Amino acid sequence: MSKSVLFSDITIVTPHDDAPVSVCEHAYCAVAGNAIVYVGDSKEEAEAALSGMGDVSYETYDGTNKILCPTFANAHAHTPMTIFRNIADDKSLQDWLFGEILPREDKMVPDDFYYGNLLTLAEMISSGTGCCANMYTGSVQIAKGCVEAGFRIQQSVDGKRCQDGNWSVDRENVQELLSYIADIQSDLVKPSLIVHSIYLYPEYFYSRIADLAREYSLPITVHISETIRENEDCVRQYGCSPVKKLDSFGFLTDTTVAAHCVHLSDEDRSILADRKVWVAHNPGSNMKLASGVADMAAMQKAGVRLCLGTDGAASNNNQDMYWEMRLASFLAKGTTYDPTVLPAEEVFKMATRNGYLACGFDDCGIIEKGMRADIQIIDYDCPQMWPLGNPLSALVYSCGPRCVESVMIDGRFVLRNRELLTIDMEKVKAETKAIMQRLQ
Repeated sequence: MSKSVLFSDITIVTPHDDAPVSVCEHAYCAVAGNAIVYVGDSKEEAEAALSGMGDVSYETYDGTNKILCPTFANAHAHTPMTIFRNIADDKSLQDWLFGEILPREDKMVPDDFYYGNLLTLAEMISSGTGCCANMYTGSVQIAKGCVEAGFRIQQSVDGKRCQDGNWSVDRENVQELLSYIADIQSDLVKPSLIVHSIYLYPEYFYSRIADLAREYSLPITVHISETIRENEDCVRQYGCSPVKKLDSFGFLTDTTVAAHCVHLSDEDRSILADRKVWVAHNPGSNMKLASGVADMAAMQKAGVRLCLGTDGAASNNNQDMYWEMRLASFLAKGTTYDPTVLPAEEVFKMATRNGYLACGFDDCGIIEKGMRADIQIIDYDCPQMWPLGNPLSALVYSCGPRCVESVMIDGRFVLRNRELLTIDMEKVKAETKAIMQRLQ
């Protein structure tokens, strides 16, 4: 068990479920085991909370010139795709996916998933992310790496196979991941089911995937309306939008994470809001692939639940949630000519609490007593954040990975003083370089 920690005289910035984001300076946060046991402005009460837990030898962490806030939850990622970083750029989505990525993925072996995932985890942890919703096959290898690294993940399972053009469900594949999760008895891993998109499978197969999801009570992770072409092809084939067609199969529920959602009609947004779907906004990837700009103001007005993602490192080239927060806010303002759209408070909540809820981790993403201790420490004694001014604005508009000093996930430091503690980076770098060269 990790040693208890008292974060002392620190600035705490946190979202809340039923109140605005709060900023508390000269505050104290006590962590015992994997949980937060005190948050407030009293050192004595923080010490008493730890003493009440039987902790008399806790560590005191000096919070001078530091911000404590929740780790980010990246609501849409493809973690092993770091092995394709910087080798398939400046292409449209269709050319990128079918011409560059899928042919390489067909050649992947189990170790490729494992080490590609670890490289992404190293980047995410170093930039303040403690959780992601991951859409990729190789689910057990990926989950294994996450548990070893102490990283929280909603890991998808493919649950399907295709032989000679004929698609069928693969219950053994689903059961493999579910059995692994049951065996490790860890709260770090939750399952979901991949429904890649409306365009990847034949029509007859979607109802079978939906039946499989219901059979195992699996949340759905899906790409929706990422490009204009996707919409046009769907209307041509099915006579309706991807949102309406996927909804007709029963894929849109309050546990569904729908990535991109760039090209939506008012009716599409109404359906997503009514079904309480989580929409994962991916501004960096959308811009890189020239897919377009999602209308965040319209989604907010419609009541759609919003979170934030990076997509994979092959289509975004980094996994920096600070960049995604800033880009999301700037794009929303610039496309509406309204500087009040998607302010710092809203985009910060999208990246933290909303992302954790979308991933199925209800007890994470808030710095409050009783919540899991998923925490990042920001050192603002640096040129890009000094003078601090408004701490919330500083996190969204000024901060970046270089300011992340330490990261704690489930009460355990996985990054301390900018040093990764749970991942052997030299081993990961050697393995992923060899993998990239083989698959290139």
